Amino acid sequence: MINLNKIRQNGKFLFLAYDQGLEHGPRDFNLKNYDPNYILDIALESRYTGVILGHGLAEKYYQDFYKDIPLIIKLNGKTSLPKIQPISRQLCSVERAIKLGASAVGYTVYDGSPKEPEIFSEFGKIVETAHDYGLPVIAWMYPRGDDIKDDMATDLLAYSARIGLELGADVIKIKYNRDMEGFKWVVKNAGRAKIVLSGGDKLSGKEFLKVVQEVLDCGGSGVAVGRNIWQSDKPFALSRALRRVVVEGKKPEEVFDLLDSGQK
Repeated sequence: MINLNKIRQNGKFLFLAYDQGLEHGPRDFNLKNYDPNYILDIALESRYTGVILGHGLAEKYYQDFYKDIPLIIKLNGKTSLPKIQPISRQLCSVERAIKLGASAVGYTVYDGSPKEPEIFSEFGKIVETAHDYGLPVIAWMYPRGDDIKDDMATDLLAYSARIGLELGADVIKIKYNRDMEGFKWVVKNAGRAKIVLSGGDKLSGKEFLKVVQEVLDCGGSGVAVGRNIWQSDKPFALSRALRRVVVEGKKPEEVFDLLDSGQK
């Protein structure tokens, strides 16, 4: 039996993602957010339902009181250095993730890549193993490849959501194209898998909360956010506001005062 309740509250997911150090390198960081302890402090204080780390960070930083935060291990990864066909190979086993304390595992699927058969095969084995242990699997569904002309097209996002469902994902992390009617179709195609917003590029706090609300209104089940939180001038205040919108069901306008306060 797959237990999603370890990584959600009130049926909603609120994930703080910190796998960008491998994927993007230090260009995303400043003198605060380069430090994994700073990220874990945000996740702990703001009661995120999961923090997303690679196995190397989890081994060195997911300790002591930080273990109150449910851990999601990102099993695969790549850098932005080589110009290769889109593929991100497995770097950590499901068994190792469990030993590190994971409540769920994640994996990036580049549907549309020439390497798609290899990606699907590797992901299928991960799903089988994780589900044998009752561990939820989160799929980062990112259409990539020379044949992908618009990775934000509604039909393509809906296809990606369906692929995630067909491959066995329990939660699907996917981009949102600001087409609410179209995104309802994306959510429907995910079936019984749950859709969470892929946080994406940096927005103002208020604009980000509005985007999250739109995804929830379309039937989405939460958000996996990274840079929009830990690149913010007020990451703790924005996190508190985000929690109230996602987990507590408040409207963005009801929590804007948190962003306007002097608290960080």
